[in-house]
Amino acid sequence: MGTGSPRPVPKRVLFVCTGNSARSHLAAALWRQVSPIPADSAGTHPADRINPGTIDVATRRELDLPIVEPQRIEDVLDPDDLVVTVCDRAHETSKVPGELHWSIPDPVGNGPEAFDTAYAELERRIKALASRLHP
Repeated sequence: MGTGSPRPVPKRVLFVCTGNSARSHLAAALWRQVSPIPADSAGTHPADRINPGTIDVATRRELDLPIVEPQRIEDVLDPDDLVVTVCDRAHETSKVPGELHWSIPDPVGNGPEAFDTAYAELERRIKALASRLHP
């Protein structure tokens, strides 16, 4: 599959999942490694904290992962964001204006291997998308 044509450059990329405790945080951190376009993350029903498995996989992969409180999408969404949903439940929620959807299985509760799988899939997709968004 080719890289496709360049997309308009957004002011920010907002990665959204349900709990904002795993996939969306990993996606935003991975994005910051490959693109100068700012990134953030949010959830439709945020958890109390980032999942320990998320922190573990980031540590093992030497990914700079800010340890912040999960955020509600309503509190951070800007009309100029490129919204990327990284879970099916968030994609199906009417309050998420997702332009792109990546169906990444939830690693929470499924062990370190599930976090590694989610990480690898997010990394692959982020590299492909970043190559199409040129500031």
